[in-house]
Amino acid sequence: KQSILLRARIAFLAVFLFASAIVGRLFYIQLVQGTYWKKAAEVARLKYKPIKATRGNIYGDHGSLLATSLPFYRVALDPCIVDDATLQKDIGVLSQRLANFYRDKSAAAYQKSIQKARQTKRRYLILNKKQISDQDRKQMKQWPIFCLGRFKGGVIFDKVEKRFQPFRGLAARTIGYINANEYGAGLEYSFNPSLKGTDGKALHQKIVGGKWKMLYNGSVAQPIHGYDLETTIDINLQDTVHSSLLKVLQASQAAYGCAIIMEGKTGEIKAIV
Repeated sequence: KQSILLRARIAFLAVFLFASAIVGRLFYIQLVQGTYWKKAAEVARLKYKPIKATRGNIYGDHGSLLATSLPFYRVALDPCIVDDATLQKDIGVLSQRLANFYRDKSAAAYQKSIQKARQTKRRYLILNKKQISDQDRKQMKQWPIFCLGRFKGGVIFDKVEKRFQPFRGLAARTIGYINANEYGAGLEYSFNPSLKGTDGKALHQKIVGGKWKMLYNGSVAQPIHGYDLETTIDINLQDTVHSSLLKVLQASQAAYGCAIIMEGKTGEIKAIV
């Protein structure tokens, strides 16, 4: 009995010491090293991310615009920024405006999602994945809460640029394209180093949901926008040659064809299809 009792006491003492060591370690990490680990966690959630430079325009003869980058925006909200009184007063009107604009869900649904995000301290809520034009953005900036701006109202307009060719199919192959891997064809690809500019960078913080939020703390390095490219393409001649070649191809049932107009004195290419 004494042997069993001794072993039980030893086992109890071992468990007690082990538990005490764990508790002691917890207190040490929490109280002594707490500040260090909090800073380490903040650093782990910080990252420099690029700010895309605006791509340069491509012009034809006499300044006709052949390709440009148009700004579009995705609307998000930090619901924790606006004060309680303003939110309570204006959230109904804002939700109704969102419902009328996007027409995908009711005003009550928008209001519920904003209130839930505020309760859970979610710092980045995408209100709708649909991208809006710059004109729509200017209109939204007059809405309740949104009119207070980013730092008082919490509204976030994430900019997304899209390449646009006003004349669509005219000179499309000559203008060309560039993909995400910077591979493509035509002028967009050949003059990409000059057109693309130099991206800037800004410090971002990782928030709930795996999203990144830009920190406006003086760490922003502004991008340098790309150069514009002027060509000798005459869009009126291009239209004429395009239509003429298409008629010949259809009449002769040809698979493909090519037509070029060159200025004899200068060698400038005025149209190429």
